[in-house]
Amino acid sequence: MLWQSVAKNLKELEKTINIIKTAASNAGLNPGVYKMIDEAGKVIYVGKAKHLKNRLLSYTRFNQLANRTKMMVSHINSVEFIVVNSEVEALLLENNLIKQFKPFYNVLLKDDKTFPYIVIDDTHEFPRIFKYRTLKPKGKNFFGPYPAISALDETIKIIQKIFLLRNCTDTSFVRRERPCLQYFIKRCSAPCVHKISKEEYAENVQFAKDLLNGRDEVARKTLAIQMNKAAQELNFELAAVIRDRIKAITEIQSRQYIQIDNLTSIDFIALVSNSDCASIAITFFRAGKNVGTETFSIENAIETEPTELMENFILQFYKNIFPPSAIVTNIELPNEVAECITLSSGKPVKIIFGQSGVYKKILETTETNAKMRLKKESTNQYARQLCELCKFIGVEKINRIETYDNSHIQGTNACGVMVVFENGAIQKNKARKFNIDERTAQGGDDIQMMRFSLEKRFKSKRIPEIPELIIIDGGVTQLHVAQNVLVSLGLSEKVKVIGIAKQNDRKMGDEKIVLENGEEVILGHDSELLSFLIMLRNEAHKTAITFHRKKRSRSMTKSVLDQIESVGSVRKKLLLEHFGSAELVKKASIDDLKMVKGIDSRTATSIFEFFNKAKNE
Repeated sequence: MLWQSVAKNLKELEKTINIIKTAASNAGLNPGVYKMIDEAGKVIYVGKAKHLKNRLLSYTRFNQLANRTKMMVSHINSVEFIVVNSEVEALLLENNLIKQFKPFYNVLLKDDKTFPYIVIDDTHEFPRIFKYRTLKPKGKNFFGPYPAISALDETIKIIQKIFLLRNCTDTSFVRRERPCLQYFIKRCSAPCVHKISKEEYAENVQFAKDLLNGRDEVARKTLAIQMNKAAQELNFELAAVIRDRIKAITEIQSRQYIQIDNLTSIDFIALVSNSDCASIAITFFRAGKNVGTETFSIENAIETEPTELMENFILQFYKNIFPPSAIVTNIELPNEVAECITLSSGKPVKIIFGQSGVYKKILETTETNAKMRLKKESTNQYARQLCELCKFIGVEKINRIETYDNSHIQGTNACGVMVVFENGAIQKNKARKFNIDERTAQGGDDIQMMRFSLEKRFKSKRIPEIPELIIIDGGVTQLHVAQNVLVSLGLSEKVKVIGIAKQNDRKMGDEKIVLENGEEVILGHDSELLSFLIMLRNEAHKTAITFHRKKRSRSMTKSVLDQIESVGSVRKKLLLEHFGSAELVKKASIDDLKMVKGIDSRTATSIFEFFNKAKNE
């Protein structure tokens, strides 16, 4: 029997079952959440129950459990539970605890994505429209999310064209003395220089909100009244402008795909699964328009019911994403899920089982995208190369590979990066970047920089995973540095290290692979393994260069003016625009400084004394 192989012995299994029975008797027939904890004190599973006692007792019927659940039960050392008032509270608490502990045996959302939103900022008397990427927006003036950035950009472009809302920053708005280019290309009404009244601008803002909320009929009717009024007053130029706005709104509506039951904000979610994994696709509709589709992978989906998979996904996903008015799924869910999302988001959300009509039609398309993601996840395109790599370095299995590289210019703006290959693909969200100070870099010391990055990574408690293999961009010297770091941290027995060194001609494909014993191996141009290793090295190299360029760009904007307490970014810009350089600011008198717009007597004196004090010292 399977339990004989996963439990250490029958006595230990009986002990575990007694622990569960004791917890069940104490919990009673109350709704709540329970935590399964292993010998190390780590939470390995979080579950919810309408009746805690009955749910916990189900784990004591060991032979009736699924194989994965048997594995989980065999590791239980203690059980903790929390009693709540309702199933909805249990759902909310369970979701929060899963997010907090990330238990091994729970269904987990693999991709933690953020999406851009459209924001109309009402904190200003002339609100601006802009895009903003966030986990979960707050307030009523966020519209989205928009998975396809092109759809978001097109929406903002249309709204600017129709309603002439500004997109400039508040700082730029305050400093404007004449209209910018947006005004002349008819994308802004130039409220900065009073080309439009506050009342008229506010009306345009409301029209834009109606359009983003899918209430375009309201905007069209109001504009039609205004057009007729302008025509009666013989203001034909204004009537023509309003006519063009109505025409643009009508064109937008004609491109809309759906508007069902007066709902224009809907997400269609389809789940597909096999014996090994599961994937989910979401098609987003905002303002009645399809704004894109995203796909996701689900971890720990083996032997888990589709209803539980969908329920857990929705609760985890909408903890970060602002939900729509309705969610349509290809799996029927209990009412408590909708209640839970409504409570956590503060807005009414309903979940619909899309089994017929237009719901079913759109779900079929969404399901096709989920199947494509599942096929991609199920087929590891690098399986053959990984198998060859295992033989090459002498290990049985490789789950995680970390590749390291540095980037700098003669030791300045030095940085290191770590790129992670896991689950058959490069995991961009797991990459790490290390800022290296100039003392460590010492004018371009790659050895010390590599040592710094490795020590920073393996001493960090925020990255508990240990790789089976580390790849270093470099030869024997760099390889020895990595080995020394691993030995000092007691990891040399767990982690293998290899280096990728370019030959003298530095041609791609001629690289040598440096093994732990210092042996250099040339695999050849046609080696799939070499291509795989070079792909990992290049990804680390690209990430390092990108990070270095950003770091260098930030450092180039620094100035001696940053050291003056009374000079912030705005005053710094004003000073540089007026004098042309920091050197000329140094030479300026107090009277010269006072001539700069935004620099008062007190600030001018502070700047003058700062530079003259520096000269005297």
